Amino acid sequence: MSIAIVTGGSGTIGSVICTALASRGDRVLCADIDQAAFAAAFAETPTALRANIEFASLDVTQPSSWAAICEGIVDAGDCIDTLVNAAFTAKLGAIDTLDHDAWRRCFDVTLHGAALGVHTVGKHMASHGSGAIVNIASVVAHSGAPMNAGYATAKAALLGLTRTAAARLGRKGVRVTAISPGWVESPAVQGLFKAQARAGRTEEQVRQAFVSAIPLQRLAEPQDIAETVAFLSSDAARYITGIELTVDGGLSVA
Repeated sequence: MSIAIVTGGSGTIGSVICTALASRGDRVLCADIDQAAFAAAFAETPTALRANIEFASLDVTQPSSWAAICEGIVDAGDCIDTLVNAAFTAKLGAIDTLDHDAWRRCFDVTLHGAALGVHTVGKHMASHGSGAIVNIASVVAHSGAPMNAGYATAKAALLGLTRTAAARLGRKGVRVTAISPGWVESPAVQGLFKAQARAGRTEEQVRQAFVSAIPLQRLAEPQDIAETVAFLSSDAARYITGIELTVDGGLSVA
């Protein structure tokens, strides 16, 4: 059975990624710091599918935490086949108003956490000559986000990490790719709509303005992102590495 680690696996997108990988038969480690959130995220998952998803305590900002999760798998005689770096944190704020601690935390989780994962798990994958790492970036890595400066900047750096790691690890049989979602149905995006509801505009009006700018005329569903992860981490993508796959309904070309 293939083994996949999904960081931030209890989140809106992360939990659906876990389910998608479990559906194809992977043993999925939902790597997170909040076991209660894990229980809530998978409370309604069918029993047969839920059997393939297990909680694994992981603080992505700590090298020792990454080492422990890898050592547990190796000690059991298994190999990690897929790593999905989906953990992130964000606090709305412009570059001239965002406090330093919020900026640092955003980078610690979103960028440095992913880098530690690529370093630790990538080394493990290289030792057995195969593996796929998928980093979850964002379209705002290109467009910028004036009121979400830390998040946009960290996601842009994550794309640089993806290309750098792909160039290095490809020679060792490890593929590294990135997915940049557009606007996804999620509490985070709903929070953005709420923050922009001003000057007489309701949250629904803000939402419709966002949707009207997307050629496919809808927000992404978490499943859209999860199925893309499943593809990039599968043998169907065996000759794909170093790329960013944008999943935004055409927003970036509109």
